[in-house]
Amino acid sequence: MNIENTLSRFRLISGIEENEASDWAELVTEARDYLDTLVIKDEITELDEKRLDNAAAVYAYYRYLSYTIGSETSFSAGDLKVSFNNDKIKAAKEMWETELNGIKDIVDNNESLFLFKRVKY
Repeated sequence: MNIENTLSRFRLISGIEENEASDWAELVTEARDYLDTLVIKDEITELDEKRLDNAAAVYAYYRYLSYTIGSETSFSAGDLKVSFNNDKIKAAKEMWETELNGIKDIVDNNESLFLFKRVKY
């Protein structure tokens, strides 16, 4: 794992400044640690490491937006109504799913697995 590469990619995606990125370094590390738990490939190459770092940056960005934008979509204060557009979070989620699909030869993500079984009496 090269946390500096992952953090650099996270900064690029999120558009935050270098000094602010250090506040989110732990989130980036956690994202990479999460991906490491999904690794199924026995021999990880240098290219695989870069792909995992990139995917971790995208996952960290998705989580970053979830924390900073939050789930609140609107609020009212008297006659004033303010609405938030969560398109960024949706786009980040799609980017994360695309990135995860791109490394499916390295990781196994069972989160989306749903299985129906027949039960005999």
